[in-house]
Amino acid sequence: MDTMKDRGAQEREVRSAAEVLTAIEDGTIVIRRSARRRKTISLKREGDRWLLAVPQRFQPAQHAESIASLLTRVEKRSARGTSSDAALLERALQLNTKYFDDGIEPVSVVWVGNQNSRFASTTSAHRTIRVSSRLTSVPGWVLDSVLVHELAHLRRPDHSAAFHALTARYPHTDRADVFLEGFSYGERSRER
Repeated sequence: MDTMKDRGAQEREVRSAAEVLTAIEDGTIVIRRSARRRKTISLKREGDRWLLAVPQRFQPAQHAESIASLLTRVEKRSARGTSSDAALLERALQLNTKYFDDGIEPVSVVWVGNQNSRFASTTSAHRTIRVSSRLTSVPGWVLDSVLVHELAHLRRPDHSAAFHALTARYPHTDRADVFLEGFSYGERSRER
């Protein structure tokens, strides 16, 4: 016997499935098919669109409810881990004071959704830092390592020994590098 609550949840699920199909039609969700992928699907944010990686013969209409469920989980996870640009700047300023404290500070530190091959980038001349929104789900100590790396670029725009001496001031740099290598590998594996 259905309760009103159960019927409401079912209607939302059906509505979400319909919304998924509409999003696929209007290009908000882009499907990338892969001959290597056999059973699994994955979803990630790519700018203002979603990229849905699927097996070659995957039929989105038959799996719209599963896609809707995955979309809901991914959105909840990213909302839980996302911080504002203001909070990111504050975090960077605190790290800058702790590890450098030499009067050189970033003017802005912002999350960006268009960095898919880098974790972050710095324009030394303008003292701006951009951090990939892919990192919203990493542990804080890993994000801190990325920020220290970019803060070091405000002082040294290269990857020289002097630059690495600056990044080594953060005690978890080596551990974070290993984490980020695995993180990158996992992202590449999901895209296949």
